[in-house]
Amino acid sequence: MQETENTYWQLAESRGFSLLLLGLFGALGYGLLEIFWRGYTHWSMMLAGALCIFAIDYLDRNAGGLGDWSKALLGGLIITTVELNFGIVFNFWVKEAVWDYSALPFNFLGQICLYYALLWVVIARLLLQLVRWLRRGL
Repeated sequence: MQETENTYWQLAESRGFSLLLLGLFGALGYGLLEIFWRGYTHWSMMLAGALCIFAIDYLDRNAGGLGDWSKALLGGLIITTVELNFGIVFNFWVKEAVWDYSALPFNFLGQICLYYALLWVVIARLLLQLVRWLRRGL
């Protein structure tokens, strides 16, 4: 049965379905994480989640010489950068007021802060395991 599952995954990957599945995991995961954490989310965060998981997967595939926590540190930096950029677009330019971290210490423009940046490192470490699990073909 394992061989059949792996064959299906390889077929799906060759057709781009794995990217769609990975993007859905990232989008739904980010959205659900926000709902769990603060009780609501914004559609843009689902797009951010998809971008972040694509970046984590790319990082894991192409930074083979790095250890998992080094990859997690880079992953946390990537997620924080995505959050900053989405904050600038949706909070400043589009004026959606999706979030505001200006009351938190060590924030930058109220869009990112040290507390969440460190939390993203831990989450990135978990995401590394998730993308590996998905690549194995479930």
